[in-house]
This record gives sequence, structure tokens and C-alpha cells, in this order.
Amino acid sequence: MSATYFGEPRPEIQRLIEPHGLRILDVGCGQGALASALKTSGASRVAGIEASPDAAATARTRMDTVVEGDVLEAALPFDPGDFDLLIFGDVLEHLPDPERALDRLLPLLADGGQVIVSVPNMRFYLVLARLIADRWSYTDSGVRDRTHLRIFTGRSLVSMLESKGLRVERLERNFRLFEDQSQIGRVGAVATRIVQRTIAPLLFRDLMAYQYIAVARRQAASLLPPP
Repeated sequence: MSATYFGEPRPEIQRLIEPHGLRILDVGCGQGALASALKTSGASRVAGIEASPDAAATARTRMDTVVEGDVLEAALPFDPGDFDLLIFGDVLEHLPDPERALDRLLPLLADGGQVIVSVPNMRFYLVLARLIADRWSYTDSGVRDRTHLRIFTGRSLVSMLESKGLRVERLERNFRLFEDQSQIGRVGAVATRIVQRTIAPLLFRDLMAYQYIAVARRQAASLLPPP
């Protein structure tokens, strides 16, 4: 993963959060850029979990608490109900068992608290086109990132979250025209904006969704169906 990945402040996630007074756990916090922005905007506490030692070292200068280690194995100095919001920003697809990660961390969420999860969409139209044309290859970033261990679609993401007692309140789609945005130039950027506002949301909401961002809420135990 690149330094850009670890330092990304994730504006598309920030805009979904009203952080004032919230206790937030950013899972896979990188260098803490997102958490730092939320703290500046009024979050009362920001904590993180990060596997990269270098990224965790930077995050400690920006956050209240940083746990360095594997999200599935690291000792966690948190109590049940400690947080109002859990963030999994493009994290679950990198784990061998994302459901186990949710099982481990959801008890840290207060009743009525929220979870925000972003994942790449394996049904993105350019990925499907590569499969059809037998031109599949791994890349250093994006949907075909070589470090991805699990794949998601919109339906599979919602299904997984609902199976954990979460009610999905919002499912955002990050539309793209090109998979790699870094070399598209001015013309490509204009074309992308036009597609994002016209064709994608009206005709190809899932095929042109490069990424899904789900906002889900933990229901109080009394509201959950019996096992």
C-alpha cells in the first residue's frame, strides 16, 4: 500500500458524519488523517487500530489512542459500549475473515451507535469487462488490489451487516468512469463529473459504482429478533 493510502483523510466518509461529541474508533486508521479531521470537527475521543508500525507511529501524534497490530488478534484496551461510531474505511476486504472482525469489534459499539463501512465494488463495469475479455490482472490499488482477500458487492455488503444485527440506513455509491483516477487529465475529470451526475445514478447505479459506503446502526438488544 502507498503512503497516500495511509494518509488519506477520506472526505467521502467525513461528509457522512456529524462528529460533535462522538467517541469514534477508526479501524485501519492509517496515519490518522481521517480521525484527526473528525477530532478537529468536535469528536470527543478518537481511537484507532493500525497494523502498519510506521503509520501507527504517525497516528499516535494525532489521536487519543492507537492500537498497533492485527485487528483480529491485537489486545484491545476498550470496554463494551465505549464508542458511538466504528469506521471500517476500506479495511474489511483486506482481512481473511471480515465477519470475525465485526463480531470482535461490534460489542465495543454503544446501543444505537453507528458503523460506517466502505468497500470496493467487484461488479464495477471495468472489472467485469476485464473478466469477460480475459484480461484480469492485479494492481497496486483499486478494486483489483493484490492485497484484497475478500470481495464485495452492494448486496453482499448489506447482507453481511444485517446478519450482525445492524440496520443499514444509507448506502452511498462512489461513481467513477475510470478505475485509476490518477492519470485521467482535465478532459477525463470533466467526463467523469458528467457521468457521475447523469448516466451513472440513472442507468448504471451498481455497474458504475467503484465503491460502496454503508452507514448502519446497531439496534438495541431489546429490538433484535430472537436467535
